[in-house]
Amino acid sequence: MRSTERGSRDVRRGVHRADSGDLCPARPDPTRGGTAVIQNIVGLVLAIGIAAFMVAALLFPERF
Repeated sequence: MRSTERGSRDVRRGVHRADSGDLCPARPDPTRGGTAVIQNIVGLVLAIGIAAFMVAALLFPERF
């Protein structure tokens, strides 16, 4: 017996569509206002600094 013949035993019942119109639309130009770019650069610089500190601490443990 097919699922359409059994009635309302559809496994997708109650599951909403991914976009029912209530999601926010994408920004028109996501590259404007470079705050995310600046935050990424700051994070990269900090990560490189911490990595350099950790390598130096491994190579010269008597100084730390």
